[in-house]
Amino acid sequence: MANRATARDRAKRADRQEAQRQSAIRAQRKRRLIAIVAVVVALLFVVGFVLAAANNTTDQSATSTTTTDQASSTSVTDGPTISVPPGTGGAAITGATPCPAADGSSPRTTSFEHPPPTCTDPKATYDAVMQTSVGSFTFLLESSLAPRSVNNFVVLARYHYWDGTPFTNITTDTTAQGGLVINANGQPGPGYTLPAEYQKSGSAVGVVIVPGSLAMAPASPTSEAIGGELLISLGNRATDLPPTTTVIGLMLADPGNTLHQMNQLGTQAGGPTQLVTIKSVKIVLAPVKK
Repeated sequence: MANRATARDRAKRADRQEAQRQSAIRAQRKRRLIAIVAVVVALLFVVGFVLAAANNTTDQSATSTTTTDQASSTSVTDGPTISVPPGTGGAAITGATPCPAADGSSPRTTSFEHPPPTCTDPKATYDAVMQTSVGSFTFLLESSLAPRSVNNFVVLARYHYWDGTPFTNITTDTTAQGGLVINANGQPGPGYTLPAEYQKSGSAVGVVIVPGSLAMAPASPTSEAIGGELLISLGNRATDLPPTTTVIGLMLADPGNTLHQMNQLGTQAGGPTQLVTIKSVKIVLAPVKK
């Protein structure tokens, strides 16, 4: 009996010792975990402090650079600029406007009594090749965005409306505005206006105007209606144009870096430093069908 009691006592002591050992191990692990967390928190604090300091330095540098750029910008004056007269007129059409010859053989006509009928194929895709005095562009005309305006553009191009007309305004990084013609009535434009066309989807209005976009300029500062003047977006500041701007195409090709050259001839105020004219606008069918 004594031996069995002694064995039980030894077993109990061994269990207590094992329990104490396991408790010590758990306590040690807990301390290690706490230490690791403390180190991580400290490291995060240090990294955050370093990043904050770096950002502060960068912000100060950026502010300094911006201030320098602003000072530099204000110290640079545009010019000298030139005075650009409107383009000279061509023939006039009274009564209904007939569709021009698709091969471009119609005589130059710049005055119309009425807007044109539908002269384009809604299933066709049209490209416009614009030759200017500083190079050429090729635009894909987006009939799906502005079908009536694209049709009007094609008609005027085939009547050689813009041949020889100047870019009267070239605003650096924004737009080049051209195609100003005085019609037979002594007024700017072809003799009629059309409603603006732009995307309206819920709260979204218009499209993003990227560099190389082709658009129609408003016929007057107080109206969205379009006439015969064109806009070519030159840079990222074209996104500041009203969302009601009628965009009719997007540049496909600029083999001579004409967009950059034209932008270089502009000023912040819009006065061009060199005369740039539209030599011709040719309409060609794209090799694909919609």
